[in-house]
Amino acid sequence: MIVYDNRATEGFKADWGFSALVELEDELILFDTGASPEVLKENLELAEVAPEEIDVVFISHNHWDHTGGLPFILERNREVELFVPESSCSYFEELLPETAVCVPVSEPVKISERALSTGVLPTGMDNPKEEQALIVGTPSGYLLLVGCAHPGIVEIAKKAVSLVGEELFLIVGGFHLYNSPKEETEKVAEELLNLTRFVAPCHCTGDVGIEVFRRTFGDRFIEVKAGVEIPLEEDVNV
Repeated sequence: MIVYDNRATEGFKADWGFSALVELEDELILFDTGASPEVLKENLELAEVAPEEIDVVFISHNHWDHTGGLPFILERNREVELFVPESSCSYFEELLPETAVCVPVSEPVKISERALSTGVLPTGMDNPKEEQALIVGTPSGYLLLVGCAHPGIVEIAKKAVSLVGEELFLIVGGFHLYNSPKEETEKVAEELLNLTRFVAPCHCTGDVGIEVFRRTFGDRFIEVKAGVEIPLEEDVNV
């Protein structure tokens, strides 16, 4: 379920940022935390998910609109496992209670039997220098969750495909194209046609970018915003 996005379904609060819940059979993963503790709290309550139920927090990269809600989670859940890019781990360790664990990520690493980090990819920026994405196995194929895709959404998708050995089923998250020329976004969309069956762009993809993907992917485009749930079935390992 998308719990934090620039857009929202009725009842959920919209705000600049991104967060998604990955509900597996025996594990609950929170991917990023949005920008505001208050908005994250309100949307999690609407989703009927208590912070205490979260097993893992997966941080794609250290930007405020993806980490701002973390204090709320840590206030309520002092035993959470936090997976973050290695270059940012020392920063997050200062925020964590002693009972929580910060796991630095550099290379691809299993988060659980069905969830895998891509490992970090360079962003080409000074801050943050690295970003990771999350791969989740489903009976329909592999889901790729991205935060802001600073390394480039095509590069992240290619990395994921190289790890799982097949075309992706769905890519969800921010594609970081909101300032890109339309022609560049169209080129990116065409490249992704060969890497994934479905796309669900949101957050920093931008309104123009989302429309480009809607047009390019047609019935392979999925509309998402805060409050939208994409069901995941069980029994697929990565």
